[in-house]
This record gives sequence, C-alpha cells and structure tokens, in this order.
Amino acid sequence: MDRRETWDRFYAQQDGATTHFDWFFSYEVVSGILLWALETPSPALAPTRVLDVGCGTSDLGLGLYRDCPRPVHVCCVDTSPVAIRALRQLLRTAPPPQRALSRLRLGIADGTALGATRGGRAGSVFHLVLDKGTCDALLRCPRGPGRAERLVRECLRVLRPGGCLLQFSDEDPDARIPFLERAGGAGSVAVQEVRGHYYAYALRKPGSEGPAAEAPRVQPGAEGGVAGSAGPQWSC
Repeated sequence: MDRRETWDRFYAQQDGATTHFDWFFSYEVVSGILLWALETPSPALAPTRVLDVGCGTSDLGLGLYRDCPRPVHVCCVDTSPVAIRALRQLLRTAPPPQRALSRLRLGIADGTALGATRGGRAGSVFHLVLDKGTCDALLRCPRGPGRAERLVRECLRVLRPGGCLLQFSDEDPDARIPFLERAGGAGSVAVQEVRGHYYAYALRKPGSEGPAAEAPRVQPGAEGGVAGSAGPQWSC
C-alpha cells in the first residue's frame, strides 16, 4: 500500500463516482476537532494554511474549506494522480466557502518528500497538517515503519512553529503514541477517542504559535461538533 500504482488502480476502479470515498469516517464526524484546531493558529487577518496529506478523494479538506469561519487556504495532496483527477471532478459541484478569501488547491506529492509537491507548498508554511489513514497505510507495508517515520518528520517540517500535525487512525494509543514520540522528536502527543473505534492524535511542533494541545472539555460523544466555546477532550 506504499506504491503509487496500487492507489492508481484503487481510484481508477471508482472512476465516475459521484461521492467522496473516506477511510474510517467522513468530515462531519470530526468537524468539531478540525474547527477547534483552526481557532487561533494565525493572525486575525491572515489566512490559515492547511495541508491534507494523502487526501485521496476524501471530503476532509473540502469540509474545512467550506465551513471554516475565517479565511483558510487548504492544499490537498496525494501521490496518486488518478485520485487527484477524481477529486477535482468531485469539486466541480462543491458549494462555495463561507469566506471569499478561502482557497482550495490540489497537488500531486509524496508525503515522505513534500519538497517535491506540485501545486502545493514547501517549507514551514502550514498551521495544520492532516493525515487520515496515510500513516496507517504505510505502517502496514513491509517498508512501512521507516517510511511512516519519514512522513511524520516531513509533516512537522512543513509546519510553522506551534503548528499541529493531526492524525486520524484506528491504531491503539499504546502503539501510536510511542511511534509519534519517536518519529516526532520533541513535543508531547495528545489523543482523543473518536466514535469508540478510532483516535485523533495531535502532535504540536515546538514554537509560540497556536493553542496548546490540551483544550477545554466537551460532552462525551461530541466529536462532530463544538458546543459554545468548548473544544475536544484530549488526554496527554
């Protein structure tokens, strides 16, 4: 599952699909977590920059672009050009964003070497990097652990100081947290359970921007929406 040809074949089988394909769950399930992560990462008038790495045809990036109450620049990248073409087709009927200054871009990139992004950005420019199942796919391959560690390091490299890497996974915290601590170097990992079967892992890049990994509490089971000013319930 770490080969581009495998994903090209997978997404070619969905040619002409009229709905997004999402691993684990759709955007709506974790919209509250995502919007919390974007609350205060950049100056009030500057756009928040988000990278969705290994996006496939997921609606994760589209949901943020559509719903974020502040200007947001979302860059969705995948190693498979077939997936990017399919996602571009789906976006033709996407609703407009809340903010006219918001932007949504698609690009072809290997998450383990983001400097090669076409249509994306390199350098420490992103406030938030999203990974929903990409690291999991690498870890399940023969060469997986080494490539998965490179993925984490690259995600942290393109983050601004204080930026957040947010991974969604079905891997138990007993395994994922030590992996992220080892691959990420500095910084603590916060975790929140999602729907009882999945987990959100937040790894903050050292620096002064952005909120702390810990956040105010919400009622149990409220992963998909944030009530009032409360944020997701994290454990560290």
